[in-house]
Amino acid sequence: MNIRFNIFTKVVGLSLIIGLLPSCGGKPTNSDYDETAKLFAADKSISPVIDEVYNAFYNKTQKPLWPLYMSEQEAIDSLLDLRVYLVFTTRRLTANEENIIKSKQHNARQKPLAYDGMALIVNNDNPDTLMLVDNFKKILKGEVTTWREIYPDSKLDTIRLAFDTPQSSTVRFCTDSILGGEKMKTSGNIRAVETVPDVISYVERHKDAIGIVGSNWLNDQRDTTNVTFKRNVKVMEVGISPLRAVKPYQYYLATGEYPFIRTIWGICTDPRGTGAPRRFFNFCWNAGEEGQIVFGHAGLFPAWRDYQLRDVVVH
Repeated sequence: MNIRFNIFTKVVGLSLIIGLLPSCGGKPTNSDYDETAKLFAADKSISPVIDEVYNAFYNKTQKPLWPLYMSEQEAIDSLLDLRVYLVFTTRRLTANEENIIKSKQHNARQKPLAYDGMALIVNNDNPDTLMLVDNFKKILKGEVTTWREIYPDSKLDTIRLAFDTPQSSTVRFCTDSILGGEKMKTSGNIRAVETVPDVISYVERHKDAIGIVGSNWLNDQRDTTNVTFKRNVKVMEVGISPLRAVKPYQYYLATGEYPFIRTIWGICTDPRGTGAPRRFFNFCWNAGEEGQIVFGHAGLFPAWRDYQLRDVVVH
């Protein structure tokens, strides 16, 4: 049984339900537990891999949980308001957010689950597939706006940089981890196109585009070696120099050689040790569970499972 399609038929209704769940301070009642424990929230930029892990969890336990995919901050806010007991994000809670959880007589358990690469993708007709970190920083700040400023012989003109939404974890990563807190340009040749599938589609249609997406969206499921990305776009090599530029293959996530790596976190406040949110949380991070294997099969680098690196031939 593939639960994924059943999940999405429920999301609209559950989005309405979630607004009725407890949002005030204080410990919820048993009936509140029953409703809240049916849900989890996740940053929509990591939804493909969370879907895969949940499918494995459901097939093993037959414990139904319904996902609510939203922006990262919206997911965290739903945790703080006790509307869900489990979220998946690309950052851990701040000290202030942890204090809010404690003030409501809950404890937040936080675990890194896997490491994902922030990939730069270009059109299949673009011959230029190497990006230096310094050049990409200049693009993000609006200091470089044309392909010829990077590749003097390029036949392309303006660089069209696409991301999902201004509120997304992708933009936060670019600002905090790539630019070191400097402001990212979000207008003109840099544009939001709503969703990650929209980013990929935009790059497919525009020869001069660059898209920023999590590599969990790009893994080619036909390739069990995790060295092939989807063939409808090209994935750029990125590095501090041409000789050190690599793609966000699982190996380079493991070694830290790929420069744009983010952590996928699970955060759980379920007070019951046998509750479905807590069980799914444990399934995701425990090295003895299949969750870590699924992260690996999806092309990410698992945070807790022992992993063997082996040589493969890339054509």
